[in-house]
Amino acid sequence: MNPPVLPIDTNALEPRLLIWPLLFGLGAYLLLTAQPIGRPKSDLAERLRRLDVEERIRAEIIGRGTRPIFASTLLEGMLRPVLDDLGRLLRTVLERFGLGGGRELERKLGIARSGVEPVQFLGEKVASALVGLGVFPLMNGLGTHPFGLWPLWVWMLGAATGFLAPDWELERRLANRRTQALMELPILLDMLTIAASAGLALEQALGVVARQSRGAIALELQQVVREMALGQRSVVEALGSMAERNGVPELTTFAGQLRAAHEQGIPLVQTLSTQAEALRERKRLRIVEEGGKASVHMILPVALFILPVLFVVLLLPAAVEMMHLGG
Repeated sequence: MNPPVLPIDTNALEPRLLIWPLLFGLGAYLLLTAQPIGRPKSDLAERLRRLDVEERIRAEIIGRGTRPIFASTLLEGMLRPVLDDLGRLLRTVLERFGLGGGRELERKLGIARSGVEPVQFLGEKVASALVGLGVFPLMNGLGTHPFGLWPLWVWMLGAATGFLAPDWELERRLANRRTQALMELPILLDMLTIAASAGLALEQALGVVARQSRGAIALELQQVVREMALGQRSVVEALGSMAERNGVPELTTFAGQLRAAHEQGIPLVQTLSTQAEALRERKRLRIVEEGGKASVHMILPVALFILPVLFVVLLLPAAVEMMHLGG
């Protein structure tokens, strides 16, 4: 005699009933990993070290280079170690295929996101990919699917978009920095021209302009002056290091021409005036280019939000009048 077949409860297989145990398990894992409750207390030597002024200053200097990911201290303590571990794992995997980024990624992060390490950046990419991957299953579980259940390829698309989102943000910041450098360089060159016309040498002119100016390029010039004052590099080496560190073509040309004028004895005023005029023309072309892009970006909002309202305002009274005349 065959055993009776038990009916399967289909409600127990709904995605929304599986999400809550997964969220509870994730919360328990984070609780046990970060140990916000029941964390062992530091020993007496650690407490006495915190009371030492020199030790606290040294710890502040060491930890100054790292930037927190989360605004909340609680989330930073709970999720930051997990993201760092994921970033190290991803970096190890990518380096085996030659895709780890290396010095180029470190240079870009140093320019656009100072204080963010490559491991931390890769951890952000993994976290963003997990968020993108979990959006559509969560919407399926909550019953939010106006066009039907979200398929698996949409989940993968969300994960890929989330994984690439930090790279897009980094490239956007680098593009903004290049635009900012192009806007600041003509003014700085005019100031250098005035300083050189007053009889100052290149080192002295750079020091005066760095002290009197503000902005991203002014900070780079201040670092150049600081390196020369400490004797770490000569003016030629400091300018070359500035150009290599930023990777902006206009700034590289600026540093190269200053280096050539200093080495070959070319009149500094004439070199600076010619370069300022060329950069001013390039700045004008960039402003015209950005204005053209803005007009293209305005087409979609105008077509979706302004033209329909304008048609309604103009055509509705005429349609009403025609209906009255016809009636």
